[in-house]
Amino acid sequence: MTTPHRTSSFSFRLDTEWDHLRTARRSLRHARRWASDDADDRLTTLARGITDLDELITATQRGAAPTGSDDALLLRLVELARDDELAGRVVIQRLLPGLISRAVRFRDYHDDIDPIEVVVPAAWLAVRTFDTERRRHHVAASLISDAVYQAFRQPLRRRSSAEVTTSPYRFRGLPSDDLPTPVVELAEVIRDARSAGVSAYDIDLLCHIARTESPAIVAQDRNVTDRTIRKHRRRAVNHVRAAIAA
Repeated sequence: MTTPHRTSSFSFRLDTEWDHLRTARRSLRHARRWASDDADDRLTTLARGITDLDELITATQRGAAPTGSDDALLLRLVELARDDELAGRVVIQRLLPGLISRAVRFRDYHDDIDPIEVVVPAAWLAVRTFDTERRRHHVAASLISDAVYQAFRQPLRRRSSAEVTTSPYRFRGLPSDDLPTPVVELAEVIRDARSAGVSAYDIDLLCHIARTESPAIVAQDRNVTDRTIRKHRRRAVNHVRAAIAA
């Protein structure tokens, strides 16, 4: 069983959700479909006879697998996560200890916002946009770094205290399923735009604006004028719209 992470009520809810999800018949049936008759890889071997999703997490932890196979398995799950919510949820649970460890460093004890509630949605975006072709090693560490960068880039991202936080990772079809959150929808649009050939500059600019929520901060970070960023943002949005429409 995955080691509990009782740093916050939010991580507790994620663990509680996972305790149900990891042995649910529906999720296990879904995971067994990841076994491919055409592949002889670790995911196929594990998926065919899986009885607990924790088996996948254990197999992706360095030291519990042959050299390099932990990265290879996690990379396969990240690839699946582009279109498969359950695969994404497995990856998030794998990253959760590292995300919590890094996020608590950004806790402001004069602020009611739980940093874990900020970094977990950022991790989902990091998983959905991860470049699996170029970044094939140290996958877990890279994803955690990406999530922390997106969540806590200066200035520290703040959210309204009136905002209601819910987990965006509930596997569809299970009780208490929610509509996709804005960050999940953004991740899906970015994924589709990247697949459709939108330039890396446009993708990076839109992600940068989403992280900081301020074109002025993006302009300062990139040492250009606000007007330049607004112009480039319009162009990037038009490119994404055209690509998605096509």
